[in-house]
Amino acid sequence: MENYLNLMIIGATRYDIDGNRGGSLWAYSPAEADDENRVGNEVMKIACDYKHIDQLRNHANRLPAMFTVKAQMKAGQGGKITFKALDMKPQDQVKKPAA
Repeated sequence: MENYLNLMIIGATRYDIDGNRGGSLWAYSPAEADDENRVGNEVMKIACDYKHIDQLRNHANRLPAMFTVKAQMKAGQGGKITFKALDMKPQDQVKKPAA
């Protein structure tokens, strides 16, 4: 099943171990205002293909930035759902948050 996620991408990493290549997108979203057990932002990691890191590199000077990520739901460890990014497109230019 494919889903479209609106994510604030903050960075990415990739790996190449003995020809096994892949990567991860790092994104965040604000914690739910009515959740008294959380504060600030929730950070998440989403798997992606190795090639997506080069695609994201073209936008490095404006990160963090909003992207629309086409993702596929997959079974993860312990029966939990994970997402794998299939494609990503930058949304309209959003000002970088103040540091």
